[in-house]
Amino acid sequence: MIAQRRICCCLKRVLASQWQFGPRRFSSASINDLVIHHKRIGLPVSRPKRSLRLDPGEVFTNSELRLSDMEVIGFDYDYTLAPYTRELEHTIFNMIIEGLVSTRHYPSAISDLKYDPDWLARGIHYDITSGVFMKVDAYHRIQSESVYQCFRKVPEEELLDRYPGKRLFFSPAGHSSRFRQIVDIFQLPELYAWCSVLNYLQSTKNVPHPVLVYEDIANVTRDLHVHGTLHAHIMRNIGRYLEPNPKLGEMLEMLRNEKKQLFILTNSPYEFVNVGMKHMLGNKWRSQFDVVICLSQKPKFFEDKYRVFRRLTRRNTPAFGEVKELKEGEVYCEGNVRDLHRLTGWDPCQILYFGDQMYADLAEPILNQGWHTGAIIRELENEIDLLNSEKYQKNMHVLKELNYLIREVQRLLPDPTAVKYTEQWCIERKQVRTELRTLHVSPFCSTFRTHLMPTLFYRRLSRFAEIYTSNLANLVNYNPSHFRFTPVRQDLPHEM
Repeated sequence: MIAQRRICCCLKRVLASQWQFGPRRFSSASINDLVIHHKRIGLPVSRPKRSLRLDPGEVFTNSELRLSDMEVIGFDYDYTLAPYTRELEHTIFNMIIEGLVSTRHYPSAISDLKYDPDWLARGIHYDITSGVFMKVDAYHRIQSESVYQCFRKVPEEELLDRYPGKRLFFSPAGHSSRFRQIVDIFQLPELYAWCSVLNYLQSTKNVPHPVLVYEDIANVTRDLHVHGTLHAHIMRNIGRYLEPNPKLGEMLEMLRNEKKQLFILTNSPYEFVNVGMKHMLGNKWRSQFDVVICLSQKPKFFEDKYRVFRRLTRRNTPAFGEVKELKEGEVYCEGNVRDLHRLTGWDPCQILYFGDQMYADLAEPILNQGWHTGAIIRELENEIDLLNSEKYQKNMHVLKELNYLIREVQRLLPDPTAVKYTEQWCIERKQVRTELRTLHVSPFCSTFRTHLMPTLFYRRLSRFAEIYTSNLANLVNYNPSHFRFTPVRQDLPHEM
């Protein structure tokens, strides 16, 4: 029944995209034809007759993937197997602020700063030399409506002065000493602390260089992880910080019943993983997995061919001696991907690995190791809620119609009348875009798209993840013995 409902949902979406939302095509439109069509856009009859609703529990497809071909399925831990609550972000923010005051001698007044979980989002770029946060599309173009220095919106003139051409320049891999991207959920409270502290210091006229504050916060955050302070706090309060995930055990059991081999590959220490997995699956959670690897130091795990595996003792210390096989029931640390293939005999082309961090978890496996990859993108839940709202669907329908009219009328230039309508419809389009922006909670709006283009975040997602979903447990709705993830065919610009 679940499969039938999903097939019906997909068919409805395809039909809706072709007939309900798609603009009417004119083989040889005159200006009068376009004007008449424009008048109809705002009428109730031109709105979608059937609500186009997305399923928040769906697994979305970038590239065709057949589950029956995947003999081995692996998982990261943080934000993949373990979905943390938003309260954890507040806690990390408060711990960072406390560390700045106690170890870096920042003004005690910053202790009153509060965390706003809706301000920043993954995919946002930031300039460490100025404290400017910006949204960037797939072609590295800065989106003028979504540029802030701390909490101050940067005006167009200042934006052009800071970044000529409104473009960011860095390597194809996204590396830059000046510009960084928020790719990890753990970064959100860290970067919001930087934003908040900079904003406070600017209000007191005591303004150190943004890089200095950035490095102080990075060092305090690193100490929370390296010294184990954060992990210890989470373990003591595991019920507060781990989201209930009742379908996780059912999903793992389903995969085991289909004779899939399962493994965990995480950068977190075993004692931390053990507490979380016991909370979610019970004391016998390790029986669900064939191999457990902690402290893997991804992406180094995929790049360094000479880091050997070490078996952990019951005291969580590395045992003496060479690891000659990876046994079920044991826990290992460090290692490298080449030895993982050698010691298990797994075929890289039959491995499907899920993670939440595109660069550390997914990029290297899919680009250079032959693995298949799936991304866990928490932000999809709020995004889909918005896409399903009536106000969003109405405005998006009007926006698509206006985009079509603006494209079509260009064929009639340089007719002065065509110029007049082009300008008029561009103004209307801007108004609709503004209305769509107000529907988002974050000032940076959608994580996945700009007005016309995907964001750089989504472009990387589509390259590094063959499938993606909001929660790992959503896989329980897909039969691993025969389900084939198939992407929707997208018309290229020259095919439309």
